[in-house]
Amino acid sequence: MSQTQKGHLFNLLSVLAVAIGPLLAKFGLLQISPAKAAMINALTIIVASFILGLFTKKRVQFYLKKDMIILALFNSLGVIFLFVSMDLLSPVEIGFIGRFYTVFAVLLSVFILKERLSRKEIIFIICAIVGVFLFVEKGGSYQANLVGSFFALLYTFFFALTNVFIKRVLSEERTSNSILFTNSCTTFFFVGVYALLSGELFDGNYSMEGIGYIVVSSLFSGFIGTLFLYEALKYLRFSVANVTRAFSPVLLAIISFPFFPIDLTFQNITGAIVLLISILLLGLADKKSNKEKAEEPN
Repeated sequence: MSQTQKGHLFNLLSVLAVAIGPLLAKFGLLQISPAKAAMINALTIIVASFILGLFTKKRVQFYLKKDMIILALFNSLGVIFLFVSMDLLSPVEIGFIGRFYTVFAVLLSVFILKERLSRKEIIFIICAIVGVFLFVEKGGSYQANLVGSFFALLYTFFFALTNVFIKRVLSEERTSNSILFTNSCTTFFFVGVYALLSGELFDGNYSMEGIGYIVVSSLFSGFIGTLFLYEALKYLRFSVANVTRAFSPVLLAIISFPFFPIDLTFQNITGAIVLLISILLLGLADKKSNKEKAEEPN
């Protein structure tokens, strides 16, 4: 298996794990507040990272450096806004609006990471984004809750910004699990401050069932999905990896349909087809580009 194929495999596994998370989190948020859910999310990932370190005999490290603190601050804001928006919107709406992450990811990769895109890749990325917009647009139903939509856009921006910095710190040969552990520990602190200031930390309303849903959701989306993403970023460019993740709203819609039915129109179906074809062509273009670079004389 080539390096590019490994990257796409890890990315696909990450997308599958992340697609399950919002549905489980929504069930948890029916019984527990967003601030508590955000804290449980961070704590679950901390424990999971520590156990993984023991199991693999590669103990996690805490990187106390400026770039990691900045990274965790961006991630904290993303986690907080994620659970606030989840509390206000359905999982399907979160999945739809959350794909604006693709737009933010591509823009940030170009302006911050200075990644270059070929003409074909630019065309495929634009087509994928158009497909996302066609798939998202359902006649404006999610606009009924502007506050939830606003927070959903904020969380996508901060997660995209977080992953831009992840790509930077990965180049410094830090382990994925230790980066996730450090990020989650710092995030837990910032989210704890938010929960304290919001008055939700000591209100005594802790549902064991709600906590269970948030823990399982966090393991899928926050831990397993994130680790696979970090591994994918070792082999794929940031822009390509994150455009491919635009497929997640389709999976989320399928998984959530029995619980949150949605009406599919001709426009939705067209958007899904455009999205999938664009992602396939983008992956093939990236593979060809890497092959040509490998064949170039040194």
